[in-house]
Amino acid sequence: MTLETFNSLSIDQKGNIVFGKDASFLGIREYYGQKLVLYDCGEFFAETWYDPENNEITKIEGFPPNDKRLDRYIDAMKKIK
Repeated sequence: MTLETFNSLSIDQKGNIVFGKDASFLGIREYYGQKLVLYDCGEFFAETWYDPENNEITKIEGFPPNDKRLDRYIDAMKKIK
């Protein structure tokens, strides 16, 4: 599946891909009370936005491997050490 196709899907369809067997968990970070979770989907990465206060996924978005968002996860992992 291409990044463009993924991003054109509904949030439910994206969730089926990300939470199914087609993606691998890579990392997690927090942003303004939201939990952002990174998944490897092969040709691209997907980021899910989870709102713990309302117990719901509010957004799932794919992005390419050269996107600057990956730096935020690297920074978050460095803080764990």
